Amino acid sequence: MLIIPIQNKPDWRRPPLVCFALILINLLVFVLYQSGDESRWQKAEDYYFSTELPALEEGRFYQYVDAERPQWRTLAQGAGEEFIYEQLLWSREFHNWLLPQLQREGEQQWLQERLRFAELRDQLSSFAYGLTPAEPTLEGLFGHMFLHGGWDHLLGNMIFLLLFGLSVELALGAAWFIALYLMGGIAAAALHMGVEMGSLMPVIGASGAVSAVMGMFVAVYGIRRLRFFYTLGFAFGEFTAPALLVLPLWLGKEVFGYLFGSDNVAYWAHFGGLVAGFLCTMALIRLRPGRDIHVEEDLPPTPEQLALARIESLQNSGKLVEASHAASSAQRQHPESLPLIYKAIEVTALAPDSEAHHRAWLALFALARSPGIDFAPVAQGVEDYLARVREPRALSARVCLLLAQRAGQEKQWGLVESLLQRLQQKELRHPLMARLANGLVEHYRRCGDEERARKALDVARALRPVLV
Repeated sequence: MLIIPIQNKPDWRRPPLVCFALILINLLVFVLYQSGDESRWQKAEDYYFSTELPALEEGRFYQYVDAERPQWRTLAQGAGEEFIYEQLLWSREFHNWLLPQLQREGEQQWLQERLRFAELRDQLSSFAYGLTPAEPTLEGLFGHMFLHGGWDHLLGNMIFLLLFGLSVELALGAAWFIALYLMGGIAAAALHMGVEMGSLMPVIGASGAVSAVMGMFVAVYGIRRLRFFYTLGFAFGEFTAPALLVLPLWLGKEVFGYLFGSDNVAYWAHFGGLVAGFLCTMALIRLRPGRDIHVEEDLPPTPEQLALARIESLQNSGKLVEASHAASSAQRQHPESLPLIYKAIEVTALAPDSEAHHRAWLALFALARSPGIDFAPVAQGVEDYLARVREPRALSARVCLLLAQRAGQEKQWGLVESLLQRLQQKELRHPLMARLANGLVEHYRRCGDEERARKALDVARALRPVLV
């Protein structure tokens, strides 16, 4: 069973750097460090088979099975040497059972060879930095969270970390996110060690810490209704529910997995991470002022977004005339919506000489009237318009004057010069033109371009009022 949110969107203006850093660290550890495990294992295996250990230890293994693991008799007989040598090489339980016997029997050479092999084997990442419940270490407590058993294990954890971590880090802040991530991973490890007490099987993977992030996500969104995608066997679909509702579903999934699932999955670590992440985040939310928790709401679409979606739907259906009419209508209703203006330009571009196409560009130029609107798209639009149309009807004298005034305020003197030339061609005289020409003179003099400064000065003189 899989349940994941499908509607929460990160705010890329405040990128979740810690979440990305965790993903990068896990990838680098796997690629740069764990990639050496194959050569480490080959070295240990080569050493083992270069000694007398295989011949000496096979008989002892059967003694171990009779004394400690009678349930393995069938496996040992059915799988034969493959199963036996797998245990001789990998089983730390067998290793710990054998060492006291060799010490009592005075088998020093055998003992030294076995210890040397164990030293080489324990250089593997899972033994060096994995979490062993029976022999926990500080390195294993933190290190196991950054190790993985393969690409599928790694990518699965990183995808879930990305899905949930983006929203959680944005809500809690980077410092609290990393603190709770590590605390959740440690809590997950602690519960696993409690349940699997005495086990010598090392555990690796970020699953416990990622489960804590999932618990944090539930605490952050609480009773807010979210959309989730689910799979159950071959069935899949979507449902809407309060975020809080999915926590017992996730917890129940882990209990079910422990009872009926694979033995190679640390279900109780997942369970512990979920509970720890949820409880710690709930405590944090109660202790911190509500204004410090930034939760991105999934708001309904705005009228502009709905209009844009309708135009795109008509476009995709091949109804270009209807799309053009819809774009023009939406543009009149939302005159300062840059996405709608761009869409109107796009859908009317098939008829570049049409009145609708020129009106769409005119709507873009009209944004120059609003001081609060960024002028850069408008300035770029003037260049694009002149490059695309044969007769720039939208650049009337009045529009050119408006654009030139705003360009002067924005210190875009190249555009001012171009527009003044166009106004001169239209034989327009206006006091503002003389002021803009004087501004050009000062600009070119500051740049050290005396030739262009003289030309601008000629324009300014020509635009001075005639005295009678």
